[in-house]
Amino acid sequence: MSRTTKTLGILTTGLAFAAVLLAVTGASAQTTTSSEDWNKIVAAGKAEGKVVYYTAHVGNPLQKAILQAFTTRYGIAVESLEARASELRERTRVEQAAGRFIADVSFTSDGQAAVIDKEDGVFARHALTPNAKDVRAPFKANDLFAPSMILNYGVLINTSLVKPQDEPKSWADLADPKWKGRILSDDTRAIGGGYLWFYTTMFLGLGEKYQQAMAAQEPVFTRDQREAGRRVARGEFAMFIPFIFPDVNNLKGLPVKVLPMAEGAPYVLYGAVLMRNAPRPNAALLLIDFMMSEEAQLIWARGGHGFVRNGIEEKVPAELRAYANPKLLGTTDWRRQDEGLAAAKRLYK
Repeated sequence: MSRTTKTLGILTTGLAFAAVLLAVTGASAQTTTSSEDWNKIVAAGKAEGKVVYYTAHVGNPLQKAILQAFTTRYGIAVESLEARASELRERTRVEQAAGRFIADVSFTSDGQAAVIDKEDGVFARHALTPNAKDVRAPFKANDLFAPSMILNYGVLINTSLVKPQDEPKSWADLADPKWKGRILSDDTRAIGGGYLWFYTTMFLGLGEKYQQAMAAQEPVFTRDQREAGRRVARGEFAMFIPFIFPDVNNLKGLPVKVLPMAEGAPYVLYGAVLMRNAPRPNAALLLIDFMMSEEAQLIWARGGHGFVRNGIEEKVPAELRAYANPKLLGTTDWRRQDEGLAAAKRLYK
């Protein structure tokens, strides 16, 4: 089935606000906003003057810096609500069901966006904004999801317990018997970093025999990733898997180091989606577009996060490039989530 485009006109203080939206009728469209329409959206967004932003990426100062940069660029204030992904999902579901339309933009992972779109129907489709054309492969903006940032994962080691000559170079190296009982791991049996590592190494990399070998290593599971780094720093464990590269900045001065692995980094792609019935749709589209801009991408990349835009790597400090642009192993597929979790529970008792 085809999609059609329509103009949403909202009259306020004598100004006609236009946001180019796509009717949700079938397969994904790649309609791009015209220059004329975009100029109208910019003017209308500035007149709206505010955007409400829900984010599951809690406590990240780089995100706050990007929102401030957006306000500086457009003069549009951002009201931000940070909460767990599950809490935000329930909040938006209840708000939409009650006809209380508060949020304009949601920042979440691509997998979560797909699930929520399919099951809850709280997101709106829209034409591609100008910065979408500069998103680099293998990432791509579509009429639902605009990529913004990548969380890349490696291995955190205690440098007092793991000598340079013993540092693991690959995920396969972790199956060496010398690491038995010395690995702290995010729980593979629940959605999170541990499951991401399990899924990518199981289905996209090293297979079931590797996972059997890793289970024999008797890793200790945790669901507190923030405390996990400090437990490694204190010497309770030799290493923690998987570890978000830029989070090592929270452990400065401690005897730890984060390592990329030869097979590549498991990753989570984050981005922005437009809320259905957004009260300020034009300001929302401006923010969605800005998060793919060079200015926003450099904030992410210079903080050690992965970037999604072409032409960024050479502008990132050399010492951060291994974190911001590592070889990628892959990410999870929400359509195989039940299969993946069942396999993790079977292999890790």
